[in-house]
Amino acid sequence: MKQNAKTRQLDVTNGKIKHPRFKIRGCLICDICEFAADSAVLFSYRYKRLTDFSRFGRNYIETGRYIQVLFPQAGVRFIAVNDGYDSVQEMGIAANILVPFKNMINDAYSADISTKVRSHLEIKRKNGDFVGAFATYGYMKDAANHNRLVADSFAADVVRDIFLWKLNGMSAQGIADKLNASGILSPLEYKRFLGLKFSTTFQQNPSAKWQARAVSRILENEVYIGVLEQGKRVSPNYKIRRRLCIPKEQWIRVEDAHEAIIDHSLFFTVQELLKHDTRTAQRGEPVRALSGLIFCADCGAAMVHKTNTKNGKRYGYYVCSGHRANKLLCSTHIISASFCETAVLAVLKIHAATMLDIGEIQPRVCNHMRKLQARLDAKQEELSRNKEYRLSLYESYKNNVISHEDFCGFGSVYDARISEGEQVVLSLMQEIETSTESRDGYAELQAFLHADKLSRKVAVEFLQKVAVRENGRIAITVRYCRA
Repeated sequence: MKQNAKTRQLDVTNGKIKHPRFKIRGCLICDICEFAADSAVLFSYRYKRLTDFSRFGRNYIETGRYIQVLFPQAGVRFIAVNDGYDSVQEMGIAANILVPFKNMINDAYSADISTKVRSHLEIKRKNGDFVGAFATYGYMKDAANHNRLVADSFAADVVRDIFLWKLNGMSAQGIADKLNASGILSPLEYKRFLGLKFSTTFQQNPSAKWQARAVSRILENEVYIGVLEQGKRVSPNYKIRRRLCIPKEQWIRVEDAHEAIIDHSLFFTVQELLKHDTRTAQRGEPVRALSGLIFCADCGAAMVHKTNTKNGKRYGYYVCSGHRANKLLCSTHIISASFCETAVLAVLKIHAATMLDIGEIQPRVCNHMRKLQARLDAKQEELSRNKEYRLSLYESYKNNVISHEDFCGFGSVYDARISEGEQVVLSLMQEIETSTESRDGYAELQAFLHADKLSRKVAVEFLQKVAVRENGRIAITVRYCRA
């Protein structure tokens, strides 16, 4: 009996039963009888200390139900060594009263610990400390203080590119496709690449790819402007593992909790783009150069582009969206689209000439090359790691550690990863070699000085904001080099 009790012992850890089929109520009695073939469930000196009722469970209702109803019903002998309890012995009225009382004390202890932990975590959240298990993509935990987020240089560059691409008129799916084509690891795969044991139920493929929803979550997340929002989900109590979403107004929100990797102006401009959905203009035309960048100087609302046809010719103009929503709030602030874009083009040419004169374009070129090189280094490291795994797989097969079927199956997976990685590495190397910016850092701006039309790319790169006043005057704010 002792030998069988050792080999068939229930796995009970921290007061929770972990037998794989023990959770299914319909099979409970059958499982107990099958598991306890000798009519004994023995809790012994297994966890380096004598066990008691608390090792079996801390939920006094369920624990009492097992001990006093289900175990006797199934003919199971229950022994708690430290509490001196044996179900086959006559314990008397005092013991029958003591057992549920001990279970209630154990339950109360769990409730007290849960309350203290919840209170401590809430205080840390209100103080701006990060209490999550994994940092948001673009950040990593500070080595000196794990409750503080610091920018991850590689992932932060990817996040900045995502915001710029969105501002440039790309859709979320287009951005995801571009990231996948560039061989940039998705947030899930990047965490695994860093050695983090991260898993999610949302993954459907062996190798997670960028998806439009992941891009949208990044574009909408205020963490990238230094805002830490926590406490979004909570469990009702310590007995229930299911987590419930709580209203946004009840989230714990702390501003300037960490370093921002996206400018506030860029972030909120993208939010306006997401609200108005400027991925494509009407009739399938490209996104207009000033979409999401032109605002009313008086009410701050976005200016929207409209067209009018006169004598068979179409004319474009901008009008205040605040006036369209409420005519008492603001006036029309109507302005010709061609006039506005021509004025902006002239100002940006002056700005570009100034940058060429003072050599400010060089940091922008260096930043672009740095990002390309960082992506190349990361992809080469990933490729090298997959090749090592492929080699170790062959050695395991030679040593008869794995079967031929497993060798072929896993081998095809690593071969596909190696082939894809080599293609991406080659593409990045060609981009570095043939990049116009790498050959001549001034070429792009020099060509822009002779442009006769404002492009969306130039507007997004160098223009921060255009404010339109009622009298037709405009105020143009330009961006300087973003390192």
